[in-house]
Amino acid sequence: MKKITIFAFAVILCFYLFPGAERSASASDEKHPIDAEVERRIEADYTTSSMLEAIQYGYEEWDKLLNKNYKALMQKMSKEQQEKLRASQREWIKFRDLEFDFNKDFFSDMGSLGRVTGLSLISDFVKERALFLGRYLSELEPL
Repeated sequence: MKKITIFAFAVILCFYLFPGAERSASASDEKHPIDAEVERRIEADYTTSSMLEAIQYGYEEWDKLLNKNYKALMQKMSKEQQEKLRASQREWIKFRDLEFDFNKDFFSDMGSLGRVTGLSLISDFVKERALFLGRYLSELEPL
């Protein structure tokens, strides 16, 4: 009980000393709408099949965003830059396919939790590339 009281006091003290801390933390922790929807779907039904469906939805949405960002980048770049991006994306796809093959093999004997974890990692892999391409795109946007 004493540890909880000390912890609660420390938390309250932090908010008193740094009143903007809770706002800045929540602003940086904002979820992307795709992640928020996946989370909402998982919270609605915690069964393995529903979790897999939710994560699959997220994967598909991240893949759509990846392709959207790629196409938008291609339209805004010079021919030389387009060639480099195209080559980069082709190599990323090769890497993705190898990674997905490894993932499938790695999680194959881990049961339902392994399937959920494996699919989640695959979705995160595509999410990372989608956001990476989006970052390039935002650098081309006027402020």
